[in-house]
Amino acid sequence: MRLALVAALAASLAVLGACSGSDDPDEPAAGPTAPRVATTELDAGPVGVADVDGEPWTVLVDEGTVRAVDDDRIAVGDAPLRLVGTPTGVWVTVIRDGTVVRINPSSGTVDQTVRLRPAGSEPEGIAWDGETLWVVDQAHDRVVPLTLDGKQLKALAVDSEPRLVTAGTSGVWVTSFGGSALSLVSDGRARTVPLTGCVGPQGVAEAGGRVWVACTLSGKAVALDVRTLEQVAEVDDVPDADAVVATDDTVYVVGQSGPTVYVIDAATGTLTDTVTLDDAHATSENVGAAIVGDELVVTHPDVRRIYTLPLP
Repeated sequence: MRLALVAALAASLAVLGACSGSDDPDEPAAGPTAPRVATTELDAGPVGVADVDGEPWTVLVDEGTVRAVDDDRIAVGDAPLRLVGTPTGVWVTVIRDGTVVRINPSSGTVDQTVRLRPAGSEPEGIAWDGETLWVVDQAHDRVVPLTLDGKQLKALAVDSEPRLVTAGTSGVWVTSFGGSALSLVSDGRARTVPLTGCVGPQGVAEAGGRVWVACTLSGKAVALDVRTLEQVAEVDDVPDADAVVATDDTVYVVGQSGPTVYVIDAATGTLTDTVTLDDAHATSENVGAAIVGDELVVTHPDVRRIYTLPLP
């Protein structure tokens, strides 16, 4: 399991700092071009992060909990990784338990546990496409669909060491870290495409007719046309690129070192901004990222921090 200042975002905004799960302001950074970044320090390392009813929920891997609103901690099992909000609750992958659990946001408790079959499954990434949950099983090189009541449907094979998954308008996309490949799940089948010059693909997001992939081991991001599945763009010099999220016209790739946010124009593939949030080293786990309202939320497990900054 591998869970594997500053360019301007907005002018005349101060840097904020915080500790112990709060967001108290600290001294502002010098200079008129510093972005407004809120830093939340935790007592456990966060990885997965998701928008749940307009609030960022994060997974605290070593603690075995999910951090909800007001720093509430919800125990979910041994080594949770990723989470996603749905109309029936918040679903969380728990890799060492081989389970996917559902949290009732109203009660703050786990109300359903699904143990993936066969035994030895390792649920990693998770996404919801509006109808079905899609769970990456890292151990068996597949993606497993679940209904919102927890019924396990027929799994689809993907390339080796799959990691993360996202649901876009063109289908469901799965990255395979070991196979350096990307799979498109659509119409009941999976089409797998090798990625040229992209070693260790992890984060993935669809935007503007392209699907963007972070290539962690080659330090770049690449884009494929969603119709032809041909690579059409490449952004170099993105060290230890990991998490990827996107709006309709902008792609945000988060590198583990810093962590650092690389802002890419989705239509042209041009790197338009680089924002270093901290001085952390690359992690042996993973960083996480999510768009929550008009903010980008980034996690870094080694320094046990959550960073929140306004979208450009």
